[in-house]
Amino acid sequence: MANFTKSGRTLKAKKPRPDFPLFPHATGRWAKKVRGRLIYFGKTADDPRGEAALNRWLDEKDDLLAGRTPRSRSSAPTVADVCDAFLIHKAELVDSGELAERTFGAYKITTDILVTKFGNHIAAELRPEDFQTLRAKLARRFSPIPLGNHIQVVRSVFKFGYDSELLDKPVRFGPSFRKPAAKVIRKARTANGPKRFTAEQIRTALDCATVNMRAMILLAINGGLGNGDLAAMPIKAIDLKTGWLDYPRPKTGVPRRIPLWPETKDAIREVREARPDTDSPLLFIGRRGQDYIGNNRGYRVHQEAARVFKNAGIEGRTFYDLRRTFQTVAEGARDLSAVQAVMGHAAGSGDMSAVYRQGVDDDRLRAVCEYVRAWLW
Repeated sequence: MANFTKSGRTLKAKKPRPDFPLFPHATGRWAKKVRGRLIYFGKTADDPRGEAALNRWLDEKDDLLAGRTPRSRSSAPTVADVCDAFLIHKAELVDSGELAERTFGAYKITTDILVTKFGNHIAAELRPEDFQTLRAKLARRFSPIPLGNHIQVVRSVFKFGYDSELLDKPVRFGPSFRKPAAKVIRKARTANGPKRFTAEQIRTALDCATVNMRAMILLAINGGLGNGDLAAMPIKAIDLKTGWLDYPRPKTGVPRRIPLWPETKDAIREVREARPDTDSPLLFIGRRGQDYIGNNRGYRVHQEAARVFKNAGIEGRTFYDLRRTFQTVAEGARDLSAVQAVMGHAAGSGDMSAVYRQGVDDDRLRAVCEYVRAWLW
């Protein structure tokens, strides 16, 4: 209630303490000058001690200092709200088989960063300077290639928010919130050096590998299979009698037919013999009955391979580099179409030859894989 004198006039409010952040304005309202303009926080007559005004200031402080107009948190979606909706949408795609678990995990890492930085902010009120600050933070943490990936996901999150009508208008990212230039990425790749194994390194890793990892390494260099491919590989995809692996690539859905080397078939037989008794349809099962599927940097395959490479004295290489090595070596067979068929590459939108090509002969697939086998052994 207002505080009145005997004459009926209201008493002039005073700052309750010297360090109080607001002041009583001549118009009878608590006020503060923010970014060059006066902001008001309610009538002093209704709030003579400024308690409600102070709470409102603390609630709206971050937005006001950033130049945003505070709005009711219940009436407009926050960044956290948009990120949650985005992840729910992507999770549904995972459930329907349209999105890889690994890709969902990468999205989750980026949205976690977004929520940590801007979670309670009204999504529609983020400004270019906010994204400039976010980019600077990401650039300190990530090298150019993953930095570009995170920037793209952030843009996708807010585009989803607009397309799904959570946001009334597109978010303005400003000129600075872009992927690193191609020149910067090329320099980063050059600095990292070539990501390929030598034949000797692979042979050494095979000697240090567990039963499961030995088969995985052989499948990776035999046919360019990646971490996620192996984690999700069903037993029925392999026919040891004919010596062929028929297994569409999970990431692209492209059919893939790979002739297996004798060494690869022997390693798969050992996996089956050592495999725990389980109803799982997957080929690779750990000693405790768990599979290799997960959402952290290419599943558990990456982590187990890292231990093997460390024991083998191999530095600066990951399991996925085996796939890179297969393509690099296999291209020496001078049949790029066969190499791409083995690896399950999706044709580019402008590659009409790939669109019209209805398959690659088994003899050409064998020639490519045997070329790599000769290089390895």
